[in-house]
Amino acid sequence: MDAMMKRCFAVIFVGAFAFAQTAEALPPSDTTPPSGVSAADFEVPRDKVHLSAQALQALYLKGPVLWIQKAAGSAKEATCLLSLWFTGDGTIQAAQLAKASGFPLIDQACLQAALGRRFEGLPEGHLGGRTFFSIHWVFQLKAGEVPQQVKTKLDPSIPLLPAGGAMHPLPNYPADALAQRAHGICRMQIAVSATGAVSSIEITQSTGTGSLDEACREAIYKSAFVPAKNGDEPVSGTTDVAILWRLPRS
Repeated sequence: MDAMMKRCFAVIFVGAFAFAQTAEALPPSDTTPPSGVSAADFEVPRDKVHLSAQALQALYLKGPVLWIQKAAGSAKEATCLLSLWFTGDGTIQAAQLAKASGFPLIDQACLQAALGRRFEGLPEGHLGGRTFFSIHWVFQLKAGEVPQQVKTKLDPSIPLLPAGGAMHPLPNYPADALAQRAHGICRMQIAVSATGAVSSIEITQSTGTGSLDEACREAIYKSAFVPAKNGDEPVSGTTDVAILWRLPRS
């Protein structure tokens, strides 16, 4: 399978079609790398990493769920854009919704489907970092139709976590949670002021373990967001972030 096929691998379900692509027309990070870390160490070019065919198949297993739960005729297609953080081995550990699809169910599926997947194409010895990734869903696909790829741009009304800062490296696994072998996904809705400061965090999905949830909140509170904008003026806004806690392999 060539590189293009790996980036745009598609799976057809009963009446639904979905494919992923690297985001186009996206600006580089708005943050300065941490001291002693070059930009290449954490902001990975969108055309340099990809998901394997197997990882994309697992991601698209969300497709039938979306199709069954979605009212027929309510939408023909939807796209969500994600900002993804991954560890040195390419495993996606955190996801931010950088552009909503307009459908909360699809946004939730996009966030959760990406977590735990593994990027390929990273240079040897990479420390992990951030890249952008979009997922495009097409509903009620007719026989013989081939959906067009869409150019996805950032939504200026959504505040963005920068590639560096407290989210790079990703939060350390709390010792007590490791001892308990606790794991899970923490999803948060975050309000950010016009200055980029976090004003509130609502946990919309708990891991079930207090120390894991608190580590997520702490990482977000330590992060200086790039604020949302209305034209050229910074404004307050909200965004959704999900963090996966997966026990290290023994």
